[in-house]
Amino acid sequence: VCPTLEALVNKKPMGLRDAPQTWLAAILCLTGVGVLELYDPTGSTSPLEQLGFGDVLAILQAIGFGTSFFLTERMMRGQPDQALPITAVQVWMTSLLCFLWCLSDGWIGAGNASSSFALPNLLFDPTLHMAAGAVLWTGVITTALNRFVETSALGKMASAEASVILATEPLWAALFAALWLGEDFGLNDYIGGALIVFACLANTLKPADLSFLFELDPNKKPEVQEGS
Repeated sequence: VCPTLEALVNKKPMGLRDAPQTWLAAILCLTGVGVLELYDPTGSTSPLEQLGFGDVLAILQAIGFGTSFFLTERMMRGQPDQALPITAVQVWMTSLLCFLWCLSDGWIGAGNASSSFALPNLLFDPTLHMAAGAVLWTGVITTALNRFVETSALGKMASAEASVILATEPLWAALFAALWLGEDFGLNDYIGGALIVFACLANTLKPADLSFLFELDPNKKPEVQEGS
């Protein structure tokens, strides 16, 4: 998403000859995530049969995150000291959408099953204290603080590079699952994880390092347009 937006919006040269390392990293990332998510070790179902509505939402999430990284990078390049205000607007919008969802899904005294997990029951029911802690952690740490760190980082690095780094998220999830939940890994987990790691390494290369693929001149510097 980010390389495509850089080419379409910023008019930055992002073809295979201009930024081969970026496209190589993107392909390795997509392949790695696909192996992790779609491979069935039992062989009873094909990858296409495993696709569902949840996968569509996940793809839309990836498009949304990629677009937000691109736009955030543009704002931070123009105002590098505005990470906190930009993050505040993003978190406020997230809170607003969550509030509207809460209203539609079951509010105080709604009497349905979901209302038992709404306010104030979520705070006062002893059996839901762990769920309340998870909500607090998600809102403060993995949303607000995480978004502030990402926004600050996007002022210092390209969104395409950040997207590749964030593609390692399944690896960290697998690591914590193994440490805390004792989860075992299959062959597809190792292959998918290796592809994602290779993607991160590929993203550190320069176009000249891959000149043998396109017969590029290693001494030619890539074009950098103003405002990119």
